[in-house]
Amino acid sequence: MGRTEHFVQFYDSDSFLMDSVSGFVAAGLRLRESAIVIATPEHRQELDRLLRLQGFDPDQERAANRLLTLDAAETLAKFMEGGKPDPRLFKQVIGGGFARVGDQGLAIRAFGEMVAILFQEGNSDGAIRLEELWNDLAQEHAFALFCAYPMGGFAGETHGHPFTHICKAHSRVIPSESYTGSASNDDRLRTISMLQQKAAALEAEIARRKRTEAQLARQKSELADFLETASEGIHQVAPDGKILWANKAELELLGCSAEEYIGHDIREFHADPSVIADILARLARGQNLHDSESRLRRKDGTLRDVSINSSVCWEGEQFRYTRCFTRDITEHKRAAQILEEKVAERTAQLRETLSELEAFSYSVSHDMRSPLRAMQGYARAILKDHGPTLAPDAVHGLERIQRAANRLDLLVRDVLAYSKVAKGHIALTAVELSPLLDDLLANCPDLHSRISCISIAEPLPVVLGHEAYLAQCFTNLIENALKFIQPGVTPCIRVGSEQLDGKVRISIKDNGIGIAGEHHHRIFQIFGRIHPDKLFPGTGIGLAVVKKAVERMGGETGFESAPGIGSTFWFTLRIPDACQ
Repeated sequence: MGRTEHFVQFYDSDSFLMDSVSGFVAAGLRLRESAIVIATPEHRQELDRLLRLQGFDPDQERAANRLLTLDAAETLAKFMEGGKPDPRLFKQVIGGGFARVGDQGLAIRAFGEMVAILFQEGNSDGAIRLEELWNDLAQEHAFALFCAYPMGGFAGETHGHPFTHICKAHSRVIPSESYTGSASNDDRLRTISMLQQKAAALEAEIARRKRTEAQLARQKSELADFLETASEGIHQVAPDGKILWANKAELELLGCSAEEYIGHDIREFHADPSVIADILARLARGQNLHDSESRLRRKDGTLRDVSINSSVCWEGEQFRYTRCFTRDITEHKRAAQILEEKVAERTAQLRETLSELEAFSYSVSHDMRSPLRAMQGYARAILKDHGPTLAPDAVHGLERIQRAANRLDLLVRDVLAYSKVAKGHIALTAVELSPLLDDLLANCPDLHSRISCISIAEPLPVVLGHEAYLAQCFTNLIENALKFIQPGVTPCIRVGSEQLDGKVRISIKDNGIGIAGEHHHRIFQIFGRIHPDKLFPGTGIGLAVVKKAVERMGGETGFESAPGIGSTFWFTLRIPDACQ
């Protein structure tokens, strides 16, 4: 080592550092050189211990001005100004110490860890500047300066630049003990190669991380732009209700500037205190809000109806802020109100129409059927009393009057039946179908006379329905099956049932003429006749009554049919809960 030297030692452990420093100072004392040590109290105490082990008395050396020990932090404080070492004060403090020990004309060895203190405090610029001041001082005083830095302080990408500057500020750089402790040059070369590989890998990782950071920064910017320009209002609220951030749509909704909204309490902008209090309380309990309605007060005093979706951003168990999406539903609410008013108006009109229809039905039942019965009665009486004396044309005319009156009476009765089924509230109860159908076949003259043509797959189930409506359905379906039959063919009708996932399907199968596919859509329509009245008389209302009655009981109707094969009409009803 030359008389003037400025080298740096990087170290991993304090014990290695102090072995190096004590060896450096002891070697100088043996050569009758002076030593200046600027270190922490712990390191100064350890240096004294190690010097004594090597045969030196530190107190005698200090008394002889061959050893000067200073506290690093106290010395550093004497020349630091504004976080930087002041050149004038440095020269005064450090240069004065060199002058005292240099009066004897002895070579000087110095150890200082003030730069390490600055670097550990995060003041890398101050440490580098102090190294430069040491180099300037070496122009006036001859000394060998030993600087030291803990290697662990340079971990991380950000310390690469200061590390390079520190190395450049020294005439010699000594790596840490993990390298200097290698036994041979081969081991050291191997260590260097491994360090080179690690450095290359680190550079590649740093490059990858920089690309990732750039990509994340771009994504963050895009996300921020997306949220800022979203058409729906978005804002963040702190646990105490203070608004932390809001996008443009939120500000436009309230007619406020960012300064008039952000930083204020969210409660100031809600028209209903109890509503916002409930919202904040629910969020504090960890609940999520979905389509919660509230009213916001704009800057101009007008109110806007909004729908709020909000949740809390938690960090562990700490409530950070709420994420709130605000949708303006004012026009929707107004439209809904107008619709409700129109519905109420139409409902009132419908009720009035229904009342008129009920009055009309009453009129049909009483006022129209009375003349029809009179026509039927008079025509029947004339034919009975004077038929033999009347001309054939007169008899034929009276018979046509009687048939037309009968047909009109049947039509009126069917219309009344449909009207009765279609209106009014009905109570559904459990109905046993087997007794109902037995009574119907026994007591209905039109069906009783043809009972031999009807078979029933017993037992029929219990259904949830209305007894009178069910009787009407069976009557209409069985009468149709008996009516629409080819001449000379004996009717064969089978009533059956099957259960289908909580429901019952009742079927009435016949061997009648069947229905062509192009007529299927008309079967359940009112007045939906497909055969001339001369061939199969009727009004075309019977199946419409069945469909309406089944619908009123919560069921469905349907059929399967083809010409020459017959038809199977069916309807479904629910099973009472007690029977499931």
